[in-house]
Parts: sequence; structure tokens; C-alpha cells
Amino acid sequence: MLARSILVTFAVAVLAGAAPPGPAKISFERGEQALAENRLDEAAAAYRAAIAARPGYAEAINGLGSVLFKQGKKEEAIAQFKAAIEADPNFKLAHFNLGYAARKSEDFGTAARAYEKYTQLDPNDPDGYYGLGESYRQLGQSSKAVAAYEQFVAKETRPSEQKWVDKAKEYIAALKKESPPVSKTEVIAAAAAPPSSASPSSAQPTIAVVGSAAVTRQIAEGDRLMEEKKYRDASFSYLDAVNADPNNVEALFKLGNSYAVLGYYVQAIERWNKVLQLTSDAAVRKSAQDNISRAQAKVGQLSMTAQPNQSPPPGPPALDPTRSQARTAYEQGVRQIGARDYGGAMQSLTQAIQLEPTLAVAYVARGSANIGLRRYSEAAADYESAIRLDGSMASPLYGLGEALRAMGRSTDAKQYYERYASSAAADVRPELQREARQKADKLR
Repeated sequence: MLARSILVTFAVAVLAGAAPPGPAKISFERGEQALAENRLDEAAAAYRAAIAARPGYAEAINGLGSVLFKQGKKEEAIAQFKAAIEADPNFKLAHFNLGYAARKSEDFGTAARAYEKYTQLDPNDPDGYYGLGESYRQLGQSSKAVAAYEQFVAKETRPSEQKWVDKAKEYIAALKKESPPVSKTEVIAAAAAPPSSASPSSAQPTIAVVGSAAVTRQIAEGDRLMEEKKYRDASFSYLDAVNADPNNVEALFKLGNSYAVLGYYVQAIERWNKVLQLTSDAAVRKSAQDNISRAQAKVGQLSMTAQPNQSPPPGPPALDPTRSQARTAYEQGVRQIGARDYGGAMQSLTQAIQLEPTLAVAYVARGSANIGLRRYSEAAADYESAIRLDGSMASPLYGLGEALRAMGRSTDAKQYYERYASSAAADVRPELQREARQKADKLR
């Protein structure tokens, strides 16, 4: 069913505007034919040739995104669909494809925005409303999901699609039974305790959370990842929530939990101490204090293991053995980048990140290794992770500019170059600031 898959052009007649120059059009049509026959590598080469012949050729950029999605390269596909929209903001096919690809990548916020625009551009197509309903439902926006599903049911008349109509009706009935969401303040149970190896308290106090829907969504995503034992990914979701609302007690409490599971007890203690500063809820305070006591005991055990013949130092310990290994792997990765051994650097830096998921500089360095390997979407993801972990750093800003420029996202690249050029951060390099200004000017 079209509502459940990436759309491709295949019909030149639907292209908006004047026909592109000969070589670009020929390459584009060759790409369309190859994609229709599932010859993906050939299709990608043809679309790239079309884009090279005519930069900003939205239909060819969208076609390349379709190929990348079929190849399982979801992040790169999403980047291409966004680039197609940047080239032609009213190109409805790219909005639909962005919505579908983002939904399959579980980026439901991006998916909802893309489907919203698509349904504005093509209000008679039922497929867009189904995707919109799915996105809203995953975001927990029940009333919006119901409205979108109802539009889909009203507009979908194809006999072959009635099973999806029935499914939409099931969702409508289920969502209408739910209690209406609270707009400002939600009472949400704290995350379940991590495994016993981390030893935080098993108490689950009720925490009153005041925050935006985005923060609530990020916390919920962290909860889901914790249940799936994807603790590193969960920590990033909770960290995003904390960055969006630094005084959110629930996000801080759960971020501490995720750090404790990963063995980063010092970082966990810092978050639980902030919880103690922010809340007067007795149950929450007791749970946080219990977790701090257990984490401090773990810190002491690690210190004794690392230095069996010495008494543990007062206050927070020096780096535990795992963190020391992470730093060693990071330094090795940096040396390998200097030697242009980007594959080796990837291995070393990935090891560093696995050992210490909060080591921001390792993400920056791995971004550079990805740039060296021309894996630009992966590089962008690493630089974004570094920014989330340490917003005071400037180096990931320059790196993002490089990655986004290589991906054809000129407007976004310009923004990051300018931010680096004007930064006063300690890691700024004057010669790179000059280059950043020059590159930003060229992207005007």
C-alpha cells in the first residue's frame, strides 16, 4: 500500500516547473528507470549525475533518497529528502517520503511535521492522513491522531485499502477511550530501578513533572530504551530532556539511573544530588539519597580495586579503570586520525565511546574519522551527540558544518560555520574560524 511505503516519481509528467537541462533530465530519467527495476546502485549513480549537472534538482535528490532508503540507509535518505524540500519547499513527494522515512526511524516529531505539510499540499490524498495519524499516535497526541485517522477513513475509498480503514477505526475507538492528556502538568511514575548490579533504589516515587510535550516524549523514549536494555541510547534520550529542561526532576532522576547502569557512578551522583536540590517530595528525596549511597559504595569499591594497597581518596575518586581505558582508546584514535588511518580510528573511538558513553571529545573525533571515510550522515550524528553532551565545545560545530555541506544541506551548514566563527569557546582554533567564515560566505 502506498501509505506504508516510500513514494517515487516514475512519471516525468508530474514534475513541477520547467524541464531541466538535457543532461540532467537524461540522467534523472535513467535513475527513475533503474529504480523502477530495483537496480539500486545504477539508480544512485544516475541521480547523482543529474544532481551534479543541475545542483538543487529536487526530483533527483528525492530519487536518491528513495534509493538510499531501499538500501537501508535511513539517515542518509532522510538527509536527501530534507535537501529536496530545501530545494523546493512545495515538492509534496519529498514531504511524504520524509514523513515515512522519519516514522520508520522512530523520529515521530519530524514525521508529523512532514505529513502535516504533505496534507496541506495534497489534502485529497488519504495516505498522508494515515501517516499523520500514526505519527501523532506515537507522540501521544491522541486528539490529533483521532482527527487524522478520521480524515483517512473519510477519504479512503479504494477497496484494496479497506483493511487499513478498519485498522484506523480500531485506533480511533481505542484513543477515544483514553483520558484526555493534561496540558501543563503530568503526574508520571519514575523509571523502574536499573538492574541490581548498578544498585540504585528500587523505589518508584511519583514525580510531578512540568514541561513541554517534547520533554515528556524524550523521557518516554528513554523509558522504552531502558526496558529494551539499550542503556546508552536511553541516557541520550534523558540527556536531551535535561538539556531542554535542566530543572526537570524526572529527567534528572532517570538520567542518573541510566548512568548508574552504565557504571558511571560519579555522573549519576551529580544528577541525583541536583534532584535533592530541586524537589521537596519526601519519597523522591529518599529514593535519590538511597541511590547516592549505593553509588558512593560502588565508587569506593572501584577505587580499592584500582589501588588495593591504598586508602580511597576523599571525595570523588580519580578515573576508574574503565574510564582510563576509554581515555587510552580515545588518544589512540586521535593518533590514528593524524596518520589517516580512519578505519582504525573508528574502531578505537567506538571502543572509547562504549567504555565511556559520556565522553564528548570521543564523539567529535569519531565524527572526524567518519568525515575521512566520507560517511557524512554518521559524522553529523556523532557531532550532534557531542553537542548534546557538552554544549560548551565549539569543535563539533565546525564538524557539523563540514558534514552538512558534504550532504548538500547548505543552509544548515552555513548556520554551524557561522556559530563556530563567532564562538569564544576554549577549543576554538583561529585558523579554522577564518575558514569557517569563508565557507559560510560562499554558502550565501
